[in-house]
Amino acid sequence: MTRELYTIGAEFRNGGKVILTAENTDNEGIDPTVVFASASFMNDVGSDMIAPVWPTFLQRQLGLNLFQIGIVDGMAIAVTSLSKLASGYASDRLRKRKPFITSGYLISMLSRLAFIFSVSFWQILVLKAFDRLGKMRGPPRDAIVAAHAREKRRGRAFGFLRAADSAGALVGATLSFVLFLYLGYFWTFILAAIPGTIAVLLVVLLIREEAGREVFRGVSFRGLSRDLKLFLLASIILALGTYSYSFLILYAADFGYVEVQLPLLYILFTGVYALSAYPFGRASDSVGRRPVLIAAFILLALTSFWANLTTDWLTVLPLMIFFGLANGALDPVQTSYVADLVEEERRASVIGAFQMAVGIAALPAGMLLGWVWDNMGHLASFHVSLVLCVVATVILMVVRPRTEKSQ
Repeated sequence: MTRELYTIGAEFRNGGKVILTAENTDNEGIDPTVVFASASFMNDVGSDMIAPVWPTFLQRQLGLNLFQIGIVDGMAIAVTSLSKLASGYASDRLRKRKPFITSGYLISMLSRLAFIFSVSFWQILVLKAFDRLGKMRGPPRDAIVAAHAREKRRGRAFGFLRAADSAGALVGATLSFVLFLYLGYFWTFILAAIPGTIAVLLVVLLIREEAGREVFRGVSFRGLSRDLKLFLLASIILALGTYSYSFLILYAADFGYVEVQLPLLYILFTGVYALSAYPFGRASDSVGRRPVLIAAFILLALTSFWANLTTDWLTVLPLMIFFGLANGALDPVQTSYVADLVEEERRASVIGAFQMAVGIAALPAGMLLGWVWDNMGHLASFHVSLVLCVVATVILMVVRPRTEKSQ
């Protein structure tokens, strides 16, 4: 097995430094997962200080029409997926993780800072592309977390990481809701750079690494286990039936919510996600990944089913709660399961390829569900999603539970 060393750059009373290896997570000191969770929290605070006002910024400040906004968002999904694949491949090839993680946080922070100075469609398109290029940090970071968390504790490690992401998003969205009332776009965007800067500093100052020996095999879906291929298929089908929180918020607008209240639904969704990610990740360590993933698939199906039962503003709330629970169960456990099923020396590559495949599926998913929404009605979109969720769940049930550690 590849031996990778990640040193926490903090001094302790004995004057030494803590060395953490892929085979030892019980050493005294700060675990890399804690560092990355802190960095993710700060990064998402900055990101979600912008997210709630992003659509109106594009439309009212820059004068973009809905077609142009669709191009910006669609391009963002594509760049995110490709950047994850490329960084996963390169970090395994070069046997380096930290440069990709640091660069990712830095690029995203600088791009968001520049948003407010944009004056045209093309400028914001380029800056948004760079912002999503910052997602290159994901697979190398996840590979470090997977290497330092024994398989029996891997779910809670990723759950903790995703909970920190979501908690940062919740704090950022709340700050945005308050600050925008008094400061407007300019200062809200400027202040959003502060937590992003802190995220960069946390990684730069607290994480050091030494490369392991050369064992790179290249990135390919060839040679992967039957279980991982089936899981990939189930995840892609699920992604084709998955809508964004914006989809639910637009649906909620038909049940008495005024524009100023809609961000509160986003905060509800993010809060449920933040509170549930760690418990679901921990549960996957105890009862297995597959039962928790099946629960996530069913929760998404339940969200689509519940749309048929909404009648007023109150019955809309379970939609956001079920959707938050589905994401809280899916995100940390999905990555944990992939990490379980692939060997360490190409773990970042396969995680990146997996995330790319699922991420690319999100673009046709949006197009499919949007077309059905426009041409067949709102509920028809939820019906399509429900069918795809059921198909994905059946395929997932065919995947054999993993009982032994990955080689």
